[in-house]
Amino acid sequence: MDTYFSETANQNAPISFFAQLLKYLPQAWIFDEDKRLSPRSNARQFTFWDQLVCLLFCHLASCDSLREIEDGLISAVGKLQHASAKAMGRTTLAYANEHRSYEIAKNLYFRLLQTYAQLFKGHLDQDYFHPVYALDSTTISVCLSRFQWARYRRAKGGFKLHTVLDEDLQLPVVMNMTHGKRADVKEAKAAIEALGSKDITVVMDRGYNDYKLFMWLTQRGTKFVTRIKDNAKTTRLKDDIIEEKDNYGDYGFQFTQEQARKVCGNTRFRLVQWYDSENNRWFDFLSNDFDLTATQIADLYRKRWQIELFFKKLKQNLKIKSFIGTSENAVMTQI
Repeated sequence: MDTYFSETANQNAPISFFAQLLKYLPQAWIFDEDKRLSPRSNARQFTFWDQLVCLLFCHLASCDSLREIEDGLISAVGKLQHASAKAMGRTTLAYANEHRSYEIAKNLYFRLLQTYAQLFKGHLDQDYFHPVYALDSTTISVCLSRFQWARYRRAKGGFKLHTVLDEDLQLPVVMNMTHGKRADVKEAKAAIEALGSKDITVVMDRGYNDYKLFMWLTQRGTKFVTRIKDNAKTTRLKDDIIEEKDNYGDYGFQFTQEQARKVCGNTRFRLVQWYDSENNRWFDFLSNDFDLTATQIADLYRKRWQIELFFKKLKQNLKIKSFIGTSENAVMTQI
């Protein structure tokens, strides 16, 4: 196990709550990763560990600017000694955010996810045959005059975070950034392939309705659950009844539209019509998984809402709506 915490000479000095949080980070591994990925630069006298402490302080103290971070850390410089970190000036921090690769922060996240995953498991209350992931994206608006690389519309800036959430952990396992105009469907394959395993279940909203995507997932052996479009044309559902109850209907079908037939051919899909008694409405769920029950299909889509809650937490609880750097690298490092 890595050495997580370096004691100072004064063993009796009080340790701040911030320093206690930092001791759970793999400091020795961070130093090694910093040497491997960071180029020689003017900010090299400050390590990524120093930069990371600044960024975490930014989030936890809700700082809106580099000056706030600098002033806050200088006032706590004595407590920083317990964390073996040096307070960075705002100019040095800005330089490090722009030039030190965000890949170090990304690798650190996955290292922490692997180390502490057992603490977060258990959010899926049913047994499923495959690991379950939710796929979605969120758009973050920024000022176009300051973030010129993030052109979204003619007079508006913004970028997208294409995210895959592990439903059992309720934490992201993939997060790719693209410009705001990038269609969700076009980025879906890259996000799913980044998971590595094909033997999984992916839950998507109706924005990912695409016949080519459905066939690509089916042919690679990946299960999916989504909402079918209202104008989709299919074979007669009553001709392929799997099960019918008062509150749901479970059917097999094939797409009959010309465009869909060219892509899907005679591939058989599954449609679960589920009645929501609380809101007095029906939902139509599309899937290629014939092993799960209709209740499990409906429950999987209900759990997709967790990724929406994650985006809400990301924007409301962390410093994601205001960035302390304007380059792509600085933005991804902060995220």
